[in-house]
Order: sequence, then structure tokens, then C-alpha cells
Amino acid sequence: MKIHIACTRKIRATVGVMALMSLLCAFANASQTYFHKEETPNKVHLKYRWQDFFGTHRSLSFELDKAQIATQNKQNKSYRPEIAQRYVYMELQRKAQTINPKEARVKFRSRNNELQIEVKSRSEQMIEKWTTELVAEREAAFDRYLAMNYYSRYVSPYGQTGVKPDHIRFVNEAVTALLPASQALYELMDDDSTSRAYVNMILSWVQSIPYNDLQDRMTSNGAGYLPPSEVLLTNKGDCDSKATLTAALLRSLLPNLHMTIVYLPNHALLGANLPHFDGEEKVTEGGIDYLLLDPTGPQLMKVGEVSDETARYINNDMFKVEKLPGQIN
Repeated sequence: MKIHIACTRKIRATVGVMALMSLLCAFANASQTYFHKEETPNKVHLKYRWQDFFGTHRSLSFELDKAQIATQNKQNKSYRPEIAQRYVYMELQRKAQTINPKEARVKFRSRNNELQIEVKSRSEQMIEKWTTELVAEREAAFDRYLAMNYYSRYVSPYGQTGVKPDHIRFVNEAVTALLPASQALYELMDDDSTSRAYVNMILSWVQSIPYNDLQDRMTSNGAGYLPPSEVLLTNKGDCDSKATLTAALLRSLLPNLHMTIVYLPNHALLGANLPHFDGEEKVTEGGIDYLLLDPTGPQLMKVGEVSDETARYINNDMFKVEKLPGQIN
């Protein structure tokens, strides 16, 4: 199984009827003017400067706890099908050892990175019984391997099956560690600011982080994905890396905000259950509208604004969603 979320950048946006200033800003590129990282034995101090949607110069400074961010960054491993298959094979061998040889005999063969199961017995009932149990164990063992290595199964909008980084898990586990960043962003807001304004502040900052056009995940096997804190530490990220970072930041201060990760054939972005206006792009899942948020950059795009290509995929139902539930326990 392989991974496919290759990100592309577009310099176009789909917007409704908005004020002239909004239209002008929608076609501007994000501009990070300063980045600095300084480490102490227990902390990482990060400083940023960038221009927001209205050309306003913003400054941000916060500290991350090294112990809190270490776990996820260590879990960011490249997926290797041959290692996954070896794990599944060993688990199947353990299961096969429980079979009475008088009932059935089993052989395993590798084909196209999948273990095929052959059960021989004089009894059709035994063949059916052990084939069913071994297939179930093969699937369960593969899921266990994925979970241990922060991956999950994935079906692309084209129906391709594979695996991808477990973005939801990365988001949930990053919330506490990224709380200083969320709070620092919140302190930049005016006292009467809305949730929508806070989301736009986060978007303009994350979009200004340099975009790294990482390798196609069908060939890189997940090596390009960066967990949320690693995007900040390295000051770079592609679409799904920035999407998970943005989701974790939003979850820190808006714990009840329902969100989705939206997967396109060559892109990933977010949806959030926020009020929306005519002309803004959204997806509907389970009767809930999710306003689209694209933190990829370098184009500055506010909530509800997406590229022409993204809009075409959405309008043609060429997308998959993965829900991030509300309040995390």
C-alpha cells in the first residue's frame, strides 16, 4: 500500500462578491519577513513577522516545551510496505501455530505487497473457517502496525486504496503542545474579534510559512509529511502538514469547533463549521456545512476562499473528508 496526497500550489482564488479591499488581498501572496529560532535546554523560542491579508505587519513570539513536542516528532516515520508486511507475516505465523495440523495446513505467499493465504484441508468447513480467521487476522495485524506507526488507511477520491499519516491523531496529540502558539495568536486580536477573525489570523500566519513542495507521497511513502510542531521548528510545510498544524491551533482555543480534513486528488485542506456567506466555498457532510480553509499558501486566502482547481474538485464531488470531532476528552 502507498500514500497519495501530493500538494500543488495555485495563484488563483474563488471568491464571492466582496469589498474591493478583500478582492485585492485575495490575490496577494503571503510574505514572511522574519523567522528566528532559539533553543534552551527545555524550550524552543520562536519569533515570526509577516504581512496579513490587509498588508498589516504582524509579529508573533512564543515558546514550545521540548518534552511536549518530542513524542510526535519521533513518531514521524517513513512508511515501508516491506516492513509492514514482515510484521503482518509474523502475526499470521503466530495465528497459524494455533491450528491443529489434522484440521488444516496453511501457506503464506507475498504478492504485490500483500500476503496471500492458502489453506488446505480435507474439510471444506475447515478451509472456510481458517481462511476467514486468517484473513481477519491479516487485516487486524495491518491496522495494528499502522496505529503503532501513526498511519491510517486511506481511499483517495479516485478510489485508490493506500495509507497516509494519521492526521487526526497528529492533530489531537499536538493540541496541548501548541497552546502557547494559539494563545500568542489570540493576544494579537482585538477584544471584540469574532471566531472568524481569529481563524483568518491563523490562516495568514500559516500561509506565510514557506511552502515546501514535498515529494509525491505515492513514491515518498510519507517521508515528506511534517507533524505540526515540526512545521514550526523547520519553518516549512506542504498542504497536509500545514492543514494539521492549523487544525491543532484551532482546536487549542476553539475546542468545540467541528472540523474536517478535506482530501482532493492532489491537495489537502480544512473545513470548519463556521457561519458562511454567499460565494464562499464549503462542503457538506452529515448535514453539516464546513467552510473551507486553505492554509497552504503562498497565496493569502481567507476563510471560504480556495483556488479554481480546488473549487472544481469540490463542485464535482472529487474529494474525501475525515472528521475531527468537537471537544477532545
